[in-house]
Amino acid sequence: MGLSAQELSVVNLKGQVLDSLRKEYLKDHDQREQLEKTWHKLGVNNNNKELMAFVEVMKLSRVKKNVPQLVEKFSEEIGKKYKDYPNVQAMAYQMVGYHYFIGEINYEKAFAAYVNLEKLLDVYGPKTIGNYADYCAEIASAYYKFRNYKKAIEMGKKGVSYAANPWDFYNTIGLCLRELHQLDSAIYYLNKAVDAAISKKARDIYRTISLGNIGYCYYLRGQYLNAKPLLQVDLQGALHIDDKGLAAGAEIPLADIYLKEKNLVKANQLLDSARSHIAKSNQLDRLEKYYPVRSRYYQLAGNVQLALAYRDSVIRAIKRNDSIFNSLLVLRVQQRTDMEKLAEERGKLENYKKLSQTRIIAIIVFFILLLLIFFLIRRYRGRIEKDRKQIEELNRMMELRQRLSADMHDDIGSTLSSISIYTHSLLMQSDNVAEKGVLEKIKQNAQNVQENLGDIIWSVNPNMDSMEQIISRMRAFGADMTEHAGIALHFEIAEGVAELPLNMMKRKNLYLIYKEAVNNAVKYSGCSQLNVSLQLKAERLVMEIVDHGKGFDTKAASQGNGLRNMHRRAKEINGELLMNSTKDVGTSIALNIGLVPDS
Repeated sequence: MGLSAQELSVVNLKGQVLDSLRKEYLKDHDQREQLEKTWHKLGVNNNNKELMAFVEVMKLSRVKKNVPQLVEKFSEEIGKKYKDYPNVQAMAYQMVGYHYFIGEINYEKAFAAYVNLEKLLDVYGPKTIGNYADYCAEIASAYYKFRNYKKAIEMGKKGVSYAANPWDFYNTIGLCLRELHQLDSAIYYLNKAVDAAISKKARDIYRTISLGNIGYCYYLRGQYLNAKPLLQVDLQGALHIDDKGLAAGAEIPLADIYLKEKNLVKANQLLDSARSHIAKSNQLDRLEKYYPVRSRYYQLAGNVQLALAYRDSVIRAIKRNDSIFNSLLVLRVQQRTDMEKLAEERGKLENYKKLSQTRIIAIIVFFILLLLIFFLIRRYRGRIEKDRKQIEELNRMMELRQRLSADMHDDIGSTLSSISIYTHSLLMQSDNVAEKGVLEKIKQNAQNVQENLGDIIWSVNPNMDSMEQIISRMRAFGADMTEHAGIALHFEIAEGVAELPLNMMKRKNLYLIYKEAVNNAVKYSGCSQLNVSLQLKAERLVMEIVDHGKGFDTKAASQGNGLRNMHRRAKEINGELLMNSTKDVGTSIALNIGLVPDS
């Protein structure tokens, strides 16, 4: 497992060994549970409480996505539970902060964890906290997102001296100083970022990014001769790695510089390229800087009407970006309010509990409670009896489905298998061509029936009721069909789909529609790639199957049994099946099913 028992037994409060274990844990995803068991056993054998605490934190990091409510309780216990193990405590705060910041988008709870982590870093410093630089970088990024540039700079300066590669720190500090209009200091730190990229032999794009940031500082100062070559280097680096957003960031100021030089043709080329790159990268926040330059271009070109139109677009772009940022601030305020209300309610609850413990129950209240308890017991017994009958009925149905599935598999399935085997044996013995044709047809039909029977058995088997089982079967069938046909299969599952409850009818028809669609695409489309997606849209499950093959005439094809069956199955489950096909473009089939529970 990477480290010996002797090494594990000397884990100290500085946490160097724990940091190595954490890297190993995060690297090997499939072995995490086994690593937890091994390390916990070693911790118990060596009475190493810090190692056992570390395993506890790592285990929560693995299961938090499936059981998010555990994080809330865990975050309240970190300070007290791990106070003797600051390195483990720091890992716990970082894990909680990252979970809320990226996973649940609850920024207020994330910052609460990051503030505690920052205090811990100040108290113990880099000698004890092993991932000191990484923690500083993560906190700095959070502050940068909310435009708290001074705090981001503060955290960056704390961590840069202990970073294995300081480029990110220097570059971020430089960007923060640029936003604060401290351009001389920004250029100083950005030059350090360039030196770090070169000395650490990082990919050249890191060097060109920092050079572009320096160029933009010169651009803001009006030193266009200094800015132009640096922005050109940045643009070439972005185009080399096909980073369209980064390329647009360099093209916009370069176009403005060419406007200063009265080179309208070159400026227009850069602006057209920038607009295309913004659209393709979907980085619409860059429009705030694009529109003013485009407006100046049309003003110099003598088109006053378009110049004014783009000036109006500047205002809309600014409002859009401000709206996005303000929505984040409003979200934080709302989250802070919710946390305060929750704390207030908890306080009231605690006060009520203390008051209840000291209150003497009056005799009259006692009799009222006695009558109430009697009534509740009767009602509770009635509910239990009702629930018991429902559970018995459900168990009876489950047993029936299980027995039906087993009987079909054992009796009919074995009979069909025997037919297939006997037919194959006769095929091997017969020399008559006509007989062979009939036997081959019998064998094929028996195999088709056996395959369809397998689908029916699967659909009624209660052990296969989960959406995860449906997805697994869909993946297996799709992979098997496309692999033999030389078609690439891309299967996309949206978050939350795997936990959906589907009854037997919906489960069966969803799978059979999928099976027919994939089978048709493999047989007839001539495509090289098949895309399948399962999404959640407006409380409906949407399955979409798209190929980029030769397409077909949907009106003519609608007469076939396969497509009629697909529409019929969709109708049986109150779903909607939409089919579009264009010659030499491809075919898309979309099925959407309501998720309202069946009565």
